[in-house]
Amino acid sequence: MSKLNTVLITVSNIKTGETYRSRSYPNDDFNNNGKIELYTTPVFKVFIENNLPAQKKEWKALRFMPYWNDPAKPDSKYRTKGWANSGLSHFPKTVVSYYNPNYGVHNRYSPYGGAIQIKGNFLIHAGPETIDESGWGAAGCVEIIGNFDLFKEDIKLLSGSTETNAHDAILKLVAAKKLFVRVDLAVAPKLKNFLWGEVERP
Repeated sequence: MSKLNTVLITVSNIKTGETYRSRSYPNDDFNNNGKIELYTTPVFKVFIENNLPAQKKEWKALRFMPYWNDPAKPDSKYRTKGWANSGLSHFPKTVVSYYNPNYGVHNRYSPYGGAIQIKGNFLIHAGPETIDESGWGAAGCVEIIGNFDLFKEDIKLLSGSTETNAHDAILKLVAAKKLFVRVDLAVAPKLKNFLWGEVERP
């Protein structure tokens, strides 16, 4: 068995300069007019690196997302009621304690599974495949833009694992306490003020 490298995932505070049109989640109709509101949401860089400084991969992600759990008809799966700018403003470098290879995205269909725990219910998982695929939501998780299978493959590659699939590689990396995550300090934007417009419900 090959020796595993230490791998660090950093959710950075560096904006790419791009924006994404996201919907609030779990309720996406704030004014109850039957349409979905979309909010202009910043895109952030995410880095994957190992303990060999020359090896580093860069991805894009949705870090802060609009959250609206209508107090008049709240979704019982979520404790917070009302409006919030969801997402962690900061989380120190910490060893990842849990990876769920069977996780499926809740707010939209995604062909990509798996989720890396930051803490509690705050996860890193699949997001939209492109920035133009508007209408994704989140309740605090970091959503990776692009092919999440390739994101996991980058973790496997940088770990030096000889496992045949990324799920097994990440599970063993977590078991060995060699996968770390860090969320760099950033102020959540007041997304309620950045309403892009409304679209008809599919």
